[in-house]
Amino acid sequence: MLRASALALRLHAMYWPPHTAALLAAHVLANLVWIGALLAETQLLRSTRSLADPPSAGVLARRVHTRLAVPACLGSLATGLVLLMPARRLWAGTPWMGAKVGFAVALVALHLVIGARARRVAEGRADDARGAWALGWLVLLASGAAVLLSVTKSTP
Repeated sequence: MLRASALALRLHAMYWPPHTAALLAAHVLANLVWIGALLAETQLLRSTRSLADPPSAGVLARRVHTRLAVPACLGSLATGLVLLMPARRLWAGTPWMGAKVGFAVALVALHLVIGARARRVAEGRADDARGAWALGWLVLLASGAAVLLSVTKSTP
């Protein structure tokens, strides 16, 4: 009986990743959805000029925000905190983690700005869509910088 359970544990370890790997995978997936949703929102807001009914783009952008961006943002923040908190003393002395967290805070701020603009455009204020292209670039730059820090510091 003992041999069978030891074999079962070995098989389980072979096919199921440790919880930190699963959390990291969930964190990366949530970030992909979150950043993709923010970029989609900025593109929808940019399209308001060429539409006969600009609020329709705002309604769609708002839907992307509430159904994709918000849950993915919450998932990213939750998994990031769960991964970070047990090793907070280890990360406290590394300046690159502070920079990465700073980029994450910048992304949260951009998330709030883009969501508010989508809401205002959906309410009929199409002029609030101006500058959405710049917000998209800022999202791309902040997320790219966070990815660059993560990849360069996690590889030998």
